[in-house]
Amino acid sequence: MSFWVEKRRVAWLSVGSNTLLTVGKLVAGFATGSVSILSEAAHSAIDLIAAGIATFSVHVADRPPDHTHPYGHEKIENISGVIEGLLIFGAAVWIIYEAVDKLLHGVDLKYLGHGLVVMGISGAMNLVVATLLKKSAIQNRSVALEADAAHLYADVYTSVGVFVGLTVITVGRRFFKADLAWLDPVIAIGVAVLILATAYRITRKSFYPLLDSAASPGEISMIEGIMNEFSKDGVDFHKLRTRRAGGSLYVDLHMGFKPGVSLEQGHDISHSLTAKIEERVPGAKVLVHLEPSSTIETIPEEDEQIKCMRDELLKDKRVCEVRNLRATRYRGDMRIEADLSLDPKVSLAESQAVASFLKMRLESCFPEVKETALSFRPGDGWQKAFHDDDRGLIRSLVGEHESRFASIHELEVVSSGGFHRIRLALGMPPMLPVSEAHAVAKHLEADIRELFPEGAEIDLHIEPCNEACEFCHALCPVKKQE
Repeated sequence: MSFWVEKRRVAWLSVGSNTLLTVGKLVAGFATGSVSILSEAAHSAIDLIAAGIATFSVHVADRPPDHTHPYGHEKIENISGVIEGLLIFGAAVWIIYEAVDKLLHGVDLKYLGHGLVVMGISGAMNLVVATLLKKSAIQNRSVALEADAAHLYADVYTSVGVFVGLTVITVGRRFFKADLAWLDPVIAIGVAVLILATAYRITRKSFYPLLDSAASPGEISMIEGIMNEFSKDGVDFHKLRTRRAGGSLYVDLHMGFKPGVSLEQGHDISHSLTAKIEERVPGAKVLVHLEPSSTIETIPEEDEQIKCMRDELLKDKRVCEVRNLRATRYRGDMRIEADLSLDPKVSLAESQAVASFLKMRLESCFPEVKETALSFRPGDGWQKAFHDDDRGLIRSLVGEHESRFASIHELEVVSSGGFHRIRLALGMPPMLPVSEAHAVAKHLEADIRELFPEGAEIDLHIEPCNEACEFCHALCPVKKQE
């Protein structure tokens, strides 16, 4: 059976069950005089209208795109959800009004046994139909069926509540001669509050996609991770946009490539990227805009601004390591991509918060950055112990360096896996020309990097020594001349 046929059959099942339950509850409500049963009848009547709207919207949403609706008809499901939410809200207000009236003027209940039978059947029937609707909604990513299922689950809870209330009233009358009829409108108000909560959830979830709301942070992070997998020399992705319509998620992005990449290669990369996103993100429909351009500038990692960005990312203690930091500039806008190792204790939910925080930090500190794509993997944490030998090697290298101008003021070595992070402050004579000082530092940095073949991130800072310099007195040629 195709999904389309199954969706329609389940929708019609909801219409049929709600019709039977509405009639049954109305008869029982008027027979017993119970406002809680009548409130349930109103709830089922609204569910019946909602089921009819859902059935209609499912039928329309499944129509293929045409010349008047080139993106399809799926937003009808969101419109349906908003209408259903407003109808449910109206039903809840009416129930509260009737319940308050009964509390003020008294309640006369009779034939409670009939009401108990009807509410028991109602709860069981709605549970079965709601389960089928929910399953179909997940399989077909149908907002309308999901809203209909939510209605019926709410009906199950309220039916059980009314059933328990009527049971308590019946037991009180029969065995304790107690008049607990006031419980009936109180239960009805409780039912109405649950219905209001359901109305809010459905309306909110259905309304935002009508405003072209973006994908969830988790989905965007997944899409950006896939884009990073396909990023390579000469190819860059930017201007990622997403929007929802019914059960679909529309993904638009631009792929720029340098003249060295042929149009055929660009199309191959585009098709592979599209297939990967649509495979991993349910309901995704991807459109890639190809932009052959010579204006994409790849910024080297040695660039001072990129180093500052790396340092900014590492300020967050949850970030253990920054790898594959890539920066490109296109028409004045900069895009940053990076693979971050996080502390193993960071949860999946917290990683999304970390991503959002780091993106905001980069884009606020560096106004040129318009897009940031961060992907995460668990890190081993930074190990500070067991680095005496490493520090000794670095001290020996600096001490034996041919310039003899530099001495170590501060040295820290930490590692994550086989990767090392080295923070080094070098003291140099205050009268040494800046160009010569930087040449010495650059030479030292290259020599230190050779000590760690598995990779090292080196933060090397130069500072002038002064008259009270206790570190470099023996090495400082300026002081020797004195």
